[in-house]
Amino acid sequence: MIRKFKRVIPDNVNVIGLKSGDIKSLDIKCSSTKCSDDLHCFSRYMKSAEKKFGKIGVCYNCGNESIDWKRVHKNDVKDANYIFESLNKELIRKVFSTIIVEEKAIESAKKLSREELRKLVKKTLHTRIGKYNSYIDSRQTPLGKDDIVNYAQHATGTCCRECLEAWHNIPKEQELTNTQLEFCTDLTMIYIDEKISYLTK
Repeated sequence: MIRKFKRVIPDNVNVIGLKSGDIKSLDIKCSSTKCSDDLHCFSRYMKSAEKKFGKIGVCYNCGNESIDWKRVHKNDVKDANYIFESLNKELIRKVFSTIIVEEKAIESAKKLSREELRKLVKKTLHTRIGKYNSYIDSRQTPLGKDDIVNYAQHATGTCCRECLEAWHNIPKEQELTNTQLEFCTDLTMIYIDEKISYLTK
């Protein structure tokens, strides 16, 4: 019997503190897992996870169900600490949460005031995920590079409509309301504020 290949990060790979250039070499994807280190995948293969484990909202690889989805799906920015704690149980989010942002991305962001950067973030989110486009979904947000918004979107589960639906309970086909867009912008800015601390001063 031929075993199906799964993108599971080897046990000897230390995910925490990865440099940005390591993403490609490690071939980390949204579906990657390292369940032995409590790093899972909840936002891909949801149907296969339900079929395999009889539940939704579990890791498709091991069935982990440690996230309080009812709480996360309230989309309450006042509960951002728990939302990020939950996001960081997914391997791809943890990578972008702990990654060293490329200097070019930091320098580009620093050219803008915090207000200008927030406007840019909101505009970028509206363009990329404001409406569902099945042709480009899951490919509209590059992996890092020279734009800090890219890093933030992957870290916050706002990178595509599939991830947005899984993490923030916003149906793919629904056009984002201004309230939903503001929430996504708030989450993204929390990430950016942490990566570029001067913005909060």
